[in-house]
Amino acid sequence: MLRWIAKIDEGLEKLERFLAVGLFSLLIGMICVNIISRNVFHWTSHYLIERSPTVVLWLALVGATLSLKYHRHIKIELLLRFFPSFGRRLAKALTSLFAMGVCAILTYAAVPFVLNEIVLFGAQGWPAICFPLFFSVAFFRFSVRFLSSLKTAEEDRP
Repeated sequence: MLRWIAKIDEGLEKLERFLAVGLFSLLIGMICVNIISRNVFHWTSHYLIERSPTVVLWLALVGATLSLKYHRHIKIELLLRFFPSFGRRLAKALTSLFAMGVCAILTYAAVPFVLNEIVLFGAQGWPAICFPLFFSVAFFRFSVRFLSSLKTAEEDRP
């Protein structure tokens, strides 16, 4: 069962890497076009200026999901150093379970938020879909971590 979940995780990672490179390239392109048009043609695109923060937000959230994949997110593990190996595994499993719950609640809350944004702003509200997507991917990543911690615990039993 864990094998097909790992394949989904690998495919998701490839998509995230592609999105990160694409969004970063788009952001650089938008900024360059705006600078050139402002200095050469004395015209500034307000549309590009307004969309740049949205691209930055998407880029940050895609980067955050990639950091979850590689366990490079901010962690506070000071006390875990003093735990025995079983205690560390148990603490990591419990924190993954807690994070899954938080991500599930935030995904549930983000869906009505996006629908409200679409009702209020029409097509300009669609970029808010990044929130439920991010929390769903984070839920998946914490689920993978939780399942792998259970598998490790089973392998350590005599």
